[in-house]
Amino acid sequence: MAIKFLTPVQLWQDFDPVSEPLDISVSYSEQEGAITIKGAYFTAIKEGEEQVRAFAEVKTQADKPKKALVCVLTEKNQSALADSFDELLKRGFAVMTVDVSGIADEKGNAAKYSPAFSYASYAAGVPDRFLASPSAKNSPVFLWAKIVRRAITLIEYFYPKIKVSVMGARTAADVAWQVAAADERIAALLALLGDYSEPPVSEGDSSNADSYTMALSAKSAARRITCPCLIATCANARGGDVEKISEVANQMQEGVPFALTVSPRLNDQIREADLFSTYKWLDKTMKGEPAPEIRLSASQEEDEMNFTLNAPIGKVQAASLFACYNGRPPEYRHWHEFPMKKHEDGSFTASVPVWEGDREIFAYASVSAPGGLYFATKGVGTLCSSLTRYHVSQFLLDTASDHGFYSDNSKETFLSYEGDFAIEDAPDGVPGFTGKGCLRTNILSESDRYEPASSLHISVYSKKDAEIRVCLLKEEGDAVACYTAQVSVEGEEWTRLSLETDDFKTDELIPMKDWTGLLGIVLPDTDDTYYNNFLWM
Repeated sequence: MAIKFLTPVQLWQDFDPVSEPLDISVSYSEQEGAITIKGAYFTAIKEGEEQVRAFAEVKTQADKPKKALVCVLTEKNQSALADSFDELLKRGFAVMTVDVSGIADEKGNAAKYSPAFSYASYAAGVPDRFLASPSAKNSPVFLWAKIVRRAITLIEYFYPKIKVSVMGARTAADVAWQVAAADERIAALLALLGDYSEPPVSEGDSSNADSYTMALSAKSAARRITCPCLIATCANARGGDVEKISEVANQMQEGVPFALTVSPRLNDQIREADLFSTYKWLDKTMKGEPAPEIRLSASQEEDEMNFTLNAPIGKVQAASLFACYNGRPPEYRHWHEFPMKKHEDGSFTASVPVWEGDREIFAYASVSAPGGLYFATKGVGTLCSSLTRYHVSQFLLDTASDHGFYSDNSKETFLSYEGDFAIEDAPDGVPGFTGKGCLRTNILSESDRYEPASSLHISVYSKKDAEIRVCLLKEEGDAVACYTAQVSVEGEEWTRLSLETDDFKTDELIPMKDWTGLLGIVLPDTDDTYYNNFLWM
């Protein structure tokens, strides 16, 4: 079965946030002490008679601000964030809040959606955020992101050449991720308490969930982020536990500055002190001062698990390790705090005892840096029974798109004829694997990850109509069997393949029964063909 979908590049390629008139209507302009406050409506989207008139409020304490924060409001109660903006105003920021909820504030102002766009208005009912059918362009998240990109054009109109950052909390964090990934004008991203839930899958049809995941999820956006970002969450927050945060952070391209702040609490709240640290990070980032690079690793020695945190000398003042044992599900974890010992080379260490019956330990480190900043490392999971780490899967072959090859971290990935393969843009500008001959890699999964899957998804671009083959190598007894799926694809466009077990057959046309025992994958047809977005579902 072939599923057509929009890649992130295709999703945004026909949207220009500066080409259409804003039709600005200023509702009020006030002065509160040294702070200037301005509220204005502007045309965010217009298609024939249908439109979205969005509302934004701008506060500033500086006469000519050089930097700005655009805060996305998807829920009325998020306006409480504005109480903490005084810190940014003192630091010379212009702060814009842009409403996409459609629910009026205390002054009666809110975004106004015409009937064709009411599916994105909270005033008309709670929107289906995960809606991405028949394409991702039908999702409220996409519409909200377009509104915010137009709001950036508005603040640039008020303050030309201003440096802009974007922030969102909870659902609005999804919007902020999209804006930062799609708009090159964004200089920094703040994602607070993001809801990194997976979209629901309808029985027998995963196309809507696939469309959202590939084009609008935080993971897909993280692959395209080029600006510094700060991900702030709480360890046991609903939908925001450490593994999910690490999974998103692991999608960031090498070299893109990012930092995590994690509060080990049993609720999804961020205190005023956390926001203060967040805004200090933003100020330093907008000045070009990077956050310290910190990494946590683990090794087992008899009845102890030893954790080491590496950081540049002088960049970390103190560190604590937070660890939990066999904690499932994440909401019911009990976190243990272990002070970490500082060494002359800038590293910190801590040992966690392991008892009989322990299967795994999950841990992360929280550090304090000069200037009153607090950061956390990515979460690290370690099996107590061996040195094999189950740290969330890395992208082993990077196409700078949504998904790559998943692999068990204990195995090596290899390519046949490695020198003949490259990551290049297909004729429509979307990157993929291409080359000559036969591409082969080891099995595409963490241990046990593929077993509950119902299908293997692959995106293919062929320069002409073709028959595409995907081969799976499967261990059966003492032998290795090869099962092949063959699918027709149209030329000059990306085709999404969804391959189930019985799509794979031997040369004798015997269908494959299950996913167990898979050893590797082979792509025999790589000439004039591009592959990306491999995903087990």
